[in-house]
Amino acid sequence: MKAMLASLPLLALLAPMPLLASTGAAGTQIPSALRALVINGNSVTPDSVRPVEIQGPLYEVRLRSGEIFYSDAQGRRMIVGTLYDNAPDGLTDVTEQHSRQDRLAQLKALPAESTVSFPAQGEEVGQITVFTDTTCPYCEKLHQEIDQLTAAGVAVRYVPFPRAGSQSPAARQLAQVLCAESPTEAMDRAFQGEALTDQPTQRCQTAVDDGFQLGQRFGVKGTPTIVLPDGEIGEGYVPAEQLIQVVRGAQP
Repeated sequence: MKAMLASLPLLALLAPMPLLASTGAAGTQIPSALRALVINGNSVTPDSVRPVEIQGPLYEVRLRSGEIFYSDAQGRRMIVGTLYDNAPDGLTDVTEQHSRQDRLAQLKALPAESTVSFPAQGEEVGQITVFTDTTCPYCEKLHQEIDQLTAAGVAVRYVPFPRAGSQSPAARQLAQVLCAESPTEAMDRAFQGEALTDQPTQRCQTAVDDGFQLGQRFGVKGTPTIVLPDGEIGEGYVPAEQLIQVVRGAQP
């Protein structure tokens, strides 16, 4: 969750660099914009500049595994890394912007019955989506503050993410929660350590599998992992008071 609180691009910390002799590959002319390069208000001078032959536009390619790279139309020249827009007012992480949009679109497409939602009390200031595991101590700690979050206008939606995999005891318990007559009450009981008696159907088991696979595509490694209203994602427990402030400042 640290990234949510200080999401400055790495290059925002770039200190002014000493001016070096700018050279290009033999027979090439260095573009004027690269001779007087400014990044986040800092003048930088490259040690060398050379052209790379790429035909046409670059394409952003996202794999089902979550990997991202950039390629020419022929799939010959590929770049792995983060794409920035070096605008006059500072760097913008274009890759992360697209990732946030994709996360929100995929979360919006989740069926309501495959998640457990705790609506905001009164006017909603934003919704967070939490990849959770009922056997996770820090997930339990976050859930203990659910009333504080919803009272402040933060809606909370849980996506099942059994850390030990979709065949684990936690996966079965999460499926029981989804299949309960009242999933919110069942979630409360599960986090309190109570045994659930609900028999999960194939639909609920599939929903847990889908949540686990979605989390893997998002790069979720542990729980709780929280997706903010603007699509930013961060892992770990955050105290309710702090999280409420972050949500208020993270509108799409």
